[in-house]
Amino acid sequence: MVTTTPSAKRRPILLLAALPILLTGCRAEYHGHDSGIDGVLWRQIAAFEDPLSSGFYRPSAGDPAAYLAGLEVQRWDGLDASAPGLDLRNGGVVLYDVSSTDSAAEFSVFITSGPRADVVTDEGGKYTGPSTVYTCYGMETEFRSREQPSADRIIFDDCPPALVELLPEDAAFASGEVFDG
Repeated sequence: MVTTTPSAKRRPILLLAALPILLTGCRAEYHGHDSGIDGVLWRQIAAFEDPLSSGFYRPSAGDPAAYLAGLEVQRWDGLDASAPGLDLRNGGVVLYDVSSTDSAAEFSVFITSGPRADVVTDEGGKYTGPSTVYTCYGMETEFRSREQPSADRIIFDDCPPALVELLPEDAAFASGEVFDG
């Protein structure tokens, strides 16, 4: 007979094996399109990202400086000391590492969902995951004299610690491709 639950004797061993993970403060992470991320948190990120996406990928401004000026979201200068001045309590978007030349603009994007709405999961069950998710990615946009600007997204594996520290302890990272589609 095969059993799928640990015996009473093995439970303390399993707890001890999990203790290093609990003590290191490892956070949950979501990667890929079929990541299993909660639908409510996914939609909360999309509510911040979607209105900006057309501006990111199809700039209406004809030069990098005007393009960057038209992105009306919080900016972070990259200094740890200035991060606490950002208001992310209810989620939001922050641009950082912003730079431009005469023909290109580059910046990084940090998006956090804010606190998860207190509703059941899309499947109708009780939610038990992270209270907040966040993502980061880079944008590189080239401006050519006679062509539509071209924009590319660069997926990041993590986000700046100074921004992540502003979020609840149980906040979970989700790579940019989780929100594609």
